[in-house]
Amino acid sequence: MMIKTTAVLFCIALIVLPFSIAAGNALFACSLFLGFISKDWWHGAIQLWQQARWLTIFFGAYMGLMVLGLLWSPDILRGLVIISKQWSWLMIPLVIAICQDKAWLKRVLWSLSIGLGLHLLLCVAQSQGVPLPVAAPGGSSQADPAGLIGHISFGLLYGIWAAWLLHLGWLREDKWRYALWAVSLWAVVMVFMGQGRSGYLVVLALTMVMAWKLWLQHLSLRVLLGAIAVIMVALLTIMMGPAKERIQWTVDSLKAFSHGDLHDAEARLSLWYVSWEAWKQSPLLGIGTGGFPSVTKIIIAKHQNLNMEGHTFFSVPHNIYIMELTRWGPLGLIILLLWLGTWIRMGWKVDWQQPHQLLIALSGIGLATHGFTSQAVEEYHASMYAGIFLAIGLASLSSKAVSTAKKESQ
Repeated sequence: MMIKTTAVLFCIALIVLPFSIAAGNALFACSLFLGFISKDWWHGAIQLWQQARWLTIFFGAYMGLMVLGLLWSPDILRGLVIISKQWSWLMIPLVIAICQDKAWLKRVLWSLSIGLGLHLLLCVAQSQGVPLPVAAPGGSSQADPAGLIGHISFGLLYGIWAAWLLHLGWLREDKWRYALWAVSLWAVVMVFMGQGRSGYLVVLALTMVMAWKLWLQHLSLRVLLGAIAVIMVALLTIMMGPAKERIQWTVDSLKAFSHGDLHDAEARLSLWYVSWEAWKQSPLLGIGTGGFPSVTKIIIAKHQNLNMEGHTFFSVPHNIYIMELTRWGPLGLIILLLWLGTWIRMGWKVDWQQPHQLLIALSGIGLATHGFTSQAVEEYHASMYAGIFLAIGLASLSSKAVSTAKKESQ
């Protein structure tokens, strides 16, 4: 009975999460509490350890560094705040436990899709000038309709979801495959309308992965080259359409940066330059967990040719690889790469003929790609959804879930 109540709360949370972080968090917290006291969470944790031991070890090392990094941080309070925000990863064992049941696996996927689908309708309304019910997050407007999620994480969530729907349609042989493909295409179009460059990169990366795993690796060299050419033309068509302005802005910024003109380049390049200078302050251990704002504020004061967009300091570097190098030195970067690399490798080796196991690879590749232009692993929507997608994929590895998945794909 307890698992049913926990699962119901979790499914409701998935539906409301795209619209309200507060409501989603309250429901997640309740489901976590029930999972702890009913031992369902602990059952999921055991399954996680058995199915993804090295992934769990490297994630534990990552979190261990986060705590140890407080020892040499110039801002311990901020470091504690950062650590407190990592609770979203606690959802993984609970989702595994819930989705071990074949019926609840299906309900979880339906709830997730309903929430994301309804939010897409909200984005369409926003693009037509309909005001949002609450203030839009940064980067979301009528010109860049990313709804209540915001354009930073928008492309990651919908890129993974669209790739999964594409794969689900590929497995089916009935008329519903066209409906799945239509929704998948709709999600991709909205990603490009949202004009988040991370979204472009995620969609490109996942498109290449899906094309290779499902189609290209089985073709002859001549057909393979022709298929790649078709895919590249399609991507270029999209990039020269809704994504053209954003890409041109990036090119102009890189040109300015190459000439040493940080002031006329976009702020992100100034941010990465300052991050590099911050790492040089302590190249072995880094500047510690939470120390980024205070250290970069001092560095910024010494440089005049920066594009700060009105800010006096940067709170995060918007790049997880630079972030971990700056925060914990080379060891931090290595552990991050081992964690994400193990995640992707595990997903790459599963059975892609199953409907949900590929979510392991899609979430890992999406998060790793997203990390080039954002905080990714410490970003609320990104970490929450990536963890949920990963957990669904891991739960599908069990024989009980796999038998159900086979029936659903027929």
